[in-house]
Amino acid sequence: IYVNGDVIVPKGVILSIESGSRILFKPKTDVLHSGVDKERAEIVVRGILLARGNSARSPITFTSEAANAQMNDWYGIIIKNLYDKSVLQNCVVEFSYKGITCYGSTPQIQDCELRFNYNSGISCEVRANPEIRRSVIMGNGFAGINCELASSPIITECVITQNNYGVIILSRSQPDLGHFPVKENTSKGENRIFNNFDFNVYNHSINNIYAQNNLWNTSDPDEIRFTLYDNLKNPSYGQVYFQPIYLKKRKRKPLFPEIALNPRQVNPAPAPSKSLPQQQIPVKSDTTTAPKVELPSDTTVALNALPSPPPDTIVKVKPETVFVYRLPEEKKEEKPPEQTIQEPVLEAFLDSGKREYIKRAVPKYPDIYLKTGTEGEVYIEVVVGRDGKIKSHRVLRSGGELFTVAAERALEKYRYKPGTFKGKPVSYKIVELFRFKRSTPE
Repeated sequence: IYVNGDVIVPKGVILSIESGSRILFKPKTDVLHSGVDKERAEIVVRGILLARGNSARSPITFTSEAANAQMNDWYGIIIKNLYDKSVLQNCVVEFSYKGITCYGSTPQIQDCELRFNYNSGISCEVRANPEIRRSVIMGNGFAGINCELASSPIITECVITQNNYGVIILSRSQPDLGHFPVKENTSKGENRIFNNFDFNVYNHSINNIYAQNNLWNTSDPDEIRFTLYDNLKNPSYGQVYFQPIYLKKRKRKPLFPEIALNPRQVNPAPAPSKSLPQQQIPVKSDTTTAPKVELPSDTTVALNALPSPPPDTIVKVKPETVFVYRLPEEKKEEKPPEQTIQEPVLEAFLDSGKREYIKRAVPKYPDIYLKTGTEGEVYIEVVVGRDGKIKSHRVLRSGGELFTVAAERALEKYRYKPGTFKGKPVSYKIVELFRFKRSTPE
């Protein structure tokens, strides 16, 4: 589906998009010259948007039509319906200005990937309260998730990485990044929030922010605090509560080990008689004949000498009942088939949790930009091969052509340590940010 102008979903209308669809926006074009950006196309939802992809292998993709797509080629998706929930599931939103803007709305965003957007992956504005679950939010120019104007998104099991700011909180907003213990209608956490370029969480509001039970790629509280901006750095703002840190669930030790090992053997049944066929389950014998035992002659006197029991104490013994049990055969545990690793793997899922460098290089500041005081940034997506060498790269955003040349020349000299996933060598993808800033003004 090709789009060259704004798409409006009126109130009372449902826009459904089939799984596997690709919605391609013509770069920097809006033939209607309407909406928030008069120069870029956008989808404005006042009704309901239902975009449900069947799986991550068949997502719905919102992207740029350009062969060499860049951040800010189109504007993004704006959801404005306060009462009816839109749903985005297994969707990819990329190369826009703002991926998804939740404007006073409560959409469900789950199993999505928001990447390479100029401003933010998800922007929550004007008391927006979206539910964001199991989504990857990476490589966005300003923030992975932007919260402003009293917004309070619930964020659970997401990967938020390689953005300038992971989550930024402004103007009375209060996102829920995790509570421990978890309460009703709150996030349980389990987010991976690390490797963002400036801060993982930037709290510029007066509210305290709960970000408990998450992964930060370190368990050292001091290292985590260094990646947070809150009242410890500026007393005017609220605190970010990040402890306890998420730990994978461990199996509890049983109170009674013998029960835990095999509860069926607490009161074991007698071993089955080898002389009886196993088909007798159970077998009752009406008469039981005791074997005849011949005693030596000298034992007869001793037996006769024993006192006879009183008549009323004599007990008649009933025939014995024999139960034979068939023990269940032990099932051999079959090893599940090994899952195919989809490469390149995201940096956040490497065993190390992050890229490791063998060699880096500093780009040369272009002379003409240095003289004119021009500053800029270059974002480059890099695919690192299993051997640690750069397999491919593409420029996502650049502040100038000469900045791009300088960044790519520096990147040619980069070498990385090979990455592994569950102990196996894999290729992986990362975003490299090159910043060109003058240290002192002339």
